[in-house]
Amino acid sequence: GVELINLGNDERLYKLGITRPGTVGILSNQITDLRKASEDSASLIEHSPYCFGKILDYLRTKRLHSLNLIDKVQCPVVDDSQKERFEKVVSHFFP
Repeated sequence: GVELINLGNDERLYKLGITRPGTVGILSNQITDLRKASEDSASLIEHSPYCFGKILDYLRTKRLHSLNLIDKVQCPVVDDSQKERFEKVVSHFFP
């Protein structure tokens, strides 16, 4: 999928040896659809070690709290540069 998204325009398809107009049209449409889908989708947890770490720390803290080993569970503090990605991941996986 990522390779198709990065192909770009029809000219690049021709350079790859894809010359049938119908095939070029189909691939162009698929590339457009993949671009749109990738813009709307949340980052995968495994693609963001930072977000994964924050979520894992939070879940560990919740477990410790449920065992009465800590008094309070606090929300994770997220770096400003990662807030948008973190919010997308959390809202996607924990609606």
